[in-house]
Amino acid sequence: METTTIQKLENLLLVSVPQDLTDEDVLWLRRQVLNKIREHRSRLVLLDFGLVEICDSFFGRFIQSMAEMAKLMGAKVIISGLQDAVVETLVELGLTLPNIEAVLDLDDALALSRTEQLTSDLAALGDSSASEGENPDSDAALLEV
Repeated sequence: METTTIQKLENLLLVSVPQDLTDEDVLWLRRQVLNKIREHRSRLVLLDFGLVEICDSFFGRFIQSMAEMAKLMGAKVIISGLQDAVVETLVELGLTLPNIEAVLDLDDALALSRTEQLTSDLAALGDSSASEGENPDSDAALLEV
């Protein structure tokens, strides 16, 4: 199997998927990605398929199952670099991947990951200010009882 690169890049886990993976290689890669999600506590996983020129149904299901497994671990999957033939095969197999963000290239993936991080940071700020605003009221209610 070609060397698979899995690395932490900014706020995401970047997985460069090599071409010509066997079914066993696909299973090994999925396990490695899940281990790295846990190790780096990644919330975003980018699967870059820029090198992959063809796929079969097993490989298509790998993409779908990888996204489902990552979601169960609290991470979201973004895919990039899908070649025309791969897209055609996925659609012909009926694998439209509705719950997965797809972008053209790594630049778009990084831009999306930064947007996701900003959204997450803003949500966290909103949650903390809302809970801070509720504390004085609950303290007053406790004092009145």
